Amino acid sequence: MNTGKAVLLSSAIVLALLGAAGGGLYLLDRKMKHTYYRFQLNTPGDKSRNLTGDKTPKQTRGEPADAEGCGLKDEHALAKAALAPAALALERSQRPLLRIALAPMARDETRASKVGGRAYWAAGREYPRDPQGRPLSLLAQIDLAAVPKMPGYPERGLLQFFISGDDYYGAALDAADRGDRMQALAQQKGFRVVYWADASAPDVAPPAGAAAEQLPFDPAKPRRMTFSTDYESIGIADVGLNDALGGDPAELAAQYLREHPQTTDSYEELTDKVSEYLDRSGHKLGGHPQFTQSDPREPGDRRVLLFQLDSDDQMMWGDSGIANFFIDPDDLARADFSRVSYHWDCY
Repeated sequence: MNTGKAVLLSSAIVLALLGAAGGGLYLLDRKMKHTYYRFQLNTPGDKSRNLTGDKTPKQTRGEPADAEGCGLKDEHALAKAALAPAALALERSQRPLLRIALAPMARDETRASKVGGRAYWAAGREYPRDPQGRPLSLLAQIDLAAVPKMPGYPERGLLQFFISGDDYYGAALDAADRGDRMQALAQQKGFRVVYWADASAPDVAPPAGAAAEQLPFDPAKPRRMTFSTDYESIGIADVGLNDALGGDPAELAAQYLREHPQTTDSYEELTDKVSEYLDRSGHKLGGHPQFTQSDPREPGDRRVLLFQLDSDDQMMWGDSGIANFFIDPDDLARADFSRVSYHWDCY
């Protein structure tokens, strides 16, 4: 190879390497900017909210952003547009809640906020059992002094939820179908809600409850709860939804399509989007309930959601169901949990 060709080849190699390096740096720069932009949009602590109480960043979630040539699409934009006539009603229906995230515990702690595990239990008090005398299993336990303050809830103490390992996990679902549903669901026989105003006394070892195959979770694998504050409006499955909004969301969807004939979504697609937007599933303390079938309450029932546990990869209520505990606000204010109603349903 002569010297001229060698120089040209060397130059080409150098240029190719520089081009590759430059392309890599460009992609890295774009990735860093994109990450920074997403972080800016989702920075915790911003207190602005949309009309349903969802936390939103300073840039309204999903609306076009001011960054160069980029933006975020609001997946609920069409549902919000269809529900615009009820926006004020949705805002008025907001309730505070604590969203709950669950993570494995390296070591069980008897006074921790958790799902499963060993319950705190002080000596001298009868442990909860079902009508056949079998010990109930700890479903969940919440240390109220260690969570963000919730309006109406006690500010300290330990709140516990126990269930049995029968066919309905302790809920009186059969009895509920034969009379006053919520009254039947409040009979704490196959389940129990226990409140310890002071859980400082030494605890004793509770008896073993049901086996994992008889429960919607594995009691031997406790999961720690962590909490985040939020607000949410009334949900799609709530028995009081139509009264709260002053109409049926499905009718609002139909009205929107009549007024916006250019909309490409069908009626079924739009009502599905409205339902997704008003879905209130998840693990939480307070807020509004979600159901896979229907709300057990009658219209006008005073009871509010106390606590909800959803199905996830380690908890299964029947076929992807949801469990809810309801309480009268007056009972909650008195820290009286003796009349809590327990319900769950599934697909």
